[in-house]
Amino acid sequence: MNEKEIKLHPKQWEALNCDNQFIACISGVQGGKSFLGSVWAQKKINEFPDKSGAIIAPTYKILIQSTLEKFFQIFPEYKKFYKQQQGIIELPTGGKIFIRSADDPLGLEGMTLNWAWLDEAGMMKRLVWQIIRSRVSVAKGQVLITTTPYFENWLYREFFIPWKENRDNKLSVFTWKSIDNPYFPKDFYEEEKARLSPKEFARRYEGEFVKMSGLVYELEEHHIIKEAPQNYDIVIAGIDWGYNNPSAIAVIGVKDKVFYLIDEFYESQKTTADVIQKAKIFYQQYRVNEWYPDPAEPDRMEEMRRAGLYPKETNKDIKFGISKVQEVLRGRFYVLDKCVNAIEEFNTYHYDEEKMKELPVKENDHLMDAIRYAIVGYSPIRKPNYDIYFNRKNYGAVNSFE
Repeated sequence: MNEKEIKLHPKQWEALNCDNQFIACISGVQGGKSFLGSVWAQKKINEFPDKSGAIIAPTYKILIQSTLEKFFQIFPEYKKFYKQQQGIIELPTGGKIFIRSADDPLGLEGMTLNWAWLDEAGMMKRLVWQIIRSRVSVAKGQVLITTTPYFENWLYREFFIPWKENRDNKLSVFTWKSIDNPYFPKDFYEEEKARLSPKEFARRYEGEFVKMSGLVYELEEHHIIKEAPQNYDIVIAGIDWGYNNPSAIAVIGVKDKVFYLIDEFYESQKTTADVIQKAKIFYQQYRVNEWYPDPAEPDRMEEMRRAGLYPKETNKDIKFGISKVQEVLRGRFYVLDKCVNAIEEFNTYHYDEEKMKELPVKENDHLMDAIRYAIVGYSPIRKPNYDIYFNRKNYGAVNSFE
């Protein structure tokens, strides 16, 4: 390969030479993230000429039009080794670079990697991060994330916050503003600062995490708890069926009219039998009293009955259900911090900004649906007032409802 001179600004240089296993570069748009990712990938090729790496973008469109285009722009010599049909760059030194989009996270399984570059990872699903971590585990390979901070998703909760709080010494984060790139026009930066809201400007051009606009639910930090009650008045569960899309089960304990999301199931490519088996495990673990699956799937409800789980009807009206969940969120709803997929969906479940009065965007909503089915379907039975009707020896009790 021919030598070439590469110029990096200080933050890029610091990230390029970081030795930690997992590195995230979070910056404003046009901050030079993809440029850095391309240079970093070349560095890994030099380190592991006969090993495997991966270049991954959130969608095929971004992969072809942005990520891979930038890589080939800087290192055009690799184009002749690119086999587009197989999605592989076969290096003359014996190594391979897998070129993948993250549209289908499960399609990333099966690779053993010495390194991986995840471009615009803030747009990727949490499952992508889980899979890539496992793919580099054997070789103890490095992962580089380059992205704009789109919203407070897994990247914020499982990478940025643990790094900030010094809870994981394998993580390193580098942040910078768009204007830290010496090629970014300063006049445009000031124009955008005047035009956009402070939050949107901070996200797009200063590389700061902010909550997504138009969120359906406002899940705040105080809603997320580390411990929940051990005993409940009743335990209920909602089910959203899926296969290519994830199937979801939300297990909710109710105590003193307060709802606690205590466990979740969230997996793709699971059959109805698989989901029912998981529901049985939840029944044994939590003694789930009432099941509220998606009522639009009567055949699956019948399979539940035959398996000994007796589903109840629920109202599928989305607007009505959202209002009920919003009602309990006002001081009567908490989420155990282990329910990471639900927390992710709460922070991404949103309305289209141009259609704020209509239904939420139909994506990343499977646990949101399951939670809604359970809360809407649940109708608590008022407890007997035994204090009045029990005699001192607890004989001859008479049930009476308040």
